[in-house]
Amino acid sequence: MTRPTVSHTMSCAMQAVIWQPFTEDRGSEPALLVQCDATGLLMITQEGRDILIQPETLPELIKQLRRLTQ
Repeated sequence: MTRPTVSHTMSCAMQAVIWQPFTEDRGSEPALLVQCDATGLLMITQEGRDILIQPETLPELIKQLRRLTQ
């Protein structure tokens, strides 16, 4: 059964689950939970580990992620 890459858990809580697909090179990695906390910080969670990101740094983070994957 295939699942969508992104699924929204509870729209009122501003959360989304990003499923990472199985690939021949890398295998399977756990899903990412992306949400916004009460202070407005973006939080990415994977297997109990959290990364907090200020919304102001998001454009630069996206830019660097794109650069690193090219």
